[in-house]
Amino acid sequence: MAPPSAGAGRDWSELPLDALVQVFARLGPVDILMGSGLVCHSWLQAAKAPELWLSLDMATHKAVEELGRGALRAMARAAVDRADGRLEVFLAKYFVTDGLLKHIAGRSSSSSSCLRRLSLASCSEVTNKGFAELVTRSPLLEDLSLELCPKVGGRGAYEAAGRACPRLRRLSLRRECFRFSRDYPRRVAEALGIAAAMPALRSLTLVSCNVSNDELRAVLDGCPRLETLCVRDCYKVIADGDLRARCVGIKTLTLPDR
Repeated sequence: MAPPSAGAGRDWSELPLDALVQVFARLGPVDILMGSGLVCHSWLQAAKAPELWLSLDMATHKAVEELGRGALRAMARAAVDRADGRLEVFLAKYFVTDGLLKHIAGRSSSSSSCLRRLSLASCSEVTNKGFAELVTRSPLLEDLSLELCPKVGGRGAYEAAGRACPRLRRLSLRRECFRFSRDYPRRVAEALGIAAAMPALRSLTLVSCNVSNDELRAVLDGCPRLETLCVRDCYKVIADGDLRARCVGIKTLTLPDR
């Protein structure tokens, strides 16, 4: 008589809850929402553990390219709810709206959120209003990245973010080429907002931004702790001797080659 196979009779639903949580932690929130947490009651119970939802990356997962924006927003809301006010990292692209950012802010465990990192890419439906709704309630925010979000901008938006987030250490801002973009007028003096309210910055990246040499010098004055500065495709910046001299204390420096 042949011996039973190693997996014969094994009931995965009877695994201890803490063991299931550890397994799910290796999958990530998106995979759990797409089915792993729906197998049985015990798996669903494990899938609701708040510690699984502290970091939500919906920018790099392949599902972002495959699912519709409505479905992605629903998934994001479910993940935020399961974080139970403890969400620390939110990375997303395409599908984010002001309403979703308001939902994240509204699920804070107290008067402010636990959010430490926020990255939005190609989110054309996010405006200054939605952006402010979240960041003004995120005093622990340390890392902020906005890439090709055309309705978020202006000096006031970044100055308000800096005032509300005193721990902000890293800021990355990428625009469309400002010479050809329709929102060019709204970008005036954005760098001055950074200079006025983000003194604790350690790293700043500006790509295709409407920033001049004078505004960049204001940033260097207002952000004396900068260790990394990357300025690319900012056509009003001329990397002359004076500007490079002002950047002498920066460890990692990238300026336009002109």
